[in-house]
Amino acid sequence: MTILERWRVHTTPAQMEGATVGGHRAGVDWSAWLRSAPVVAGAPFVLSPEFEYDVRLNGFFASARMRSLAERTQHGYARDLAAFLTFLSSARARRRWNQAREEDHLAYLHWRRHDGQGPRVSGATWNRELAAVNQFYRWAVAAGYLEVSPVPQHWRRPGAARAGWASRSTLDEHRPATYSRDIGPAGVPWIPITGYRVWRDIGVRGFDTNGLPRIDFRGRWSSRDAAFCDLMIRTVLRLGEQSALAVAEFPLVRDEMAYRPFELPAAIAKGGSGRTVYVPAAIAAEVAAYVRCDRAEVVEQARSGGTLRADPGPAGDRPAQP
Repeated sequence: MTILERWRVHTTPAQMEGATVGGHRAGVDWSAWLRSAPVVAGAPFVLSPEFEYDVRLNGFFASARMRSLAERTQHGYARDLAAFLTFLSSARARRRWNQAREEDHLAYLHWRRHDGQGPRVSGATWNRELAAVNQFYRWAVAAGYLEVSPVPQHWRRPGAARAGWASRSTLDEHRPATYSRDIGPAGVPWIPITGYRVWRDIGVRGFDTNGLPRIDFRGRWSSRDAAFCDLMIRTVLRLGEQSALAVAEFPLVRDEMAYRPFELPAAIAKGGSGRTVYVPAAIAAEVAAYVRCDRAEVVEQARSGGTLRADPGPAGDRPAQP
């Protein structure tokens, strides 16, 4: 099967101008519409191959359950749901999300996992994708948009009478009948520090195996990317946490300490787990060099070109960092 038409994932509200709502694009007051529509700033939304915004479908991303999830988890759900909707558009006679039937879901399972011309994803990957699609259709049924979900369900056997309350309540409920069982225990991959440095220098900094710059390397900000990778490796910060750090929150001041601590704000920490992070002095110096040189150049170019401006946004929003 060839995918010709794709559903796309975007983020509210910065990318709303290209969409149509109710078939009308011209004359829409997007600011007023966003204030009245059930959308959340920073939440994902999906657009059809015709760039149409379905209010009912995207209401899922404003639901209480979705808003309680981490931002990266929400976007992962959106990508997995968009993949299924793309399959409906391309391989199932252009069916809409509210026209999907059980045979569509089973055909998607076959294509994703077993079709020789398909991606042949692992059981763990399929279960992750299935969880997103299942949650969406369970929400759609509860919201009254559908009578039945296209994802077949079965009852999980209730827990034993001697089991605790938590065990009984989590086992006695519906589960997708198409969950994969061929998943083993996840191994923990390790890479020696020397191997990591080779990967960083060749893949991120653009060096060859002799440690010299490659003339065909197309990376624009290798010092930024290398500093980002080194900081993550040495501090074990999560991707979302590190990406949301503001310059003022990072320890750029030089001193004689081997490790420079800073407080990770609860607002950007996963699960609100604000904590003290200790950065090795060498890594802090690497980040500081990027801030003084490459980042300063980018900021100045953006200001000169008029693309960087103050935009406080809704209350509580954090300013974007270049």
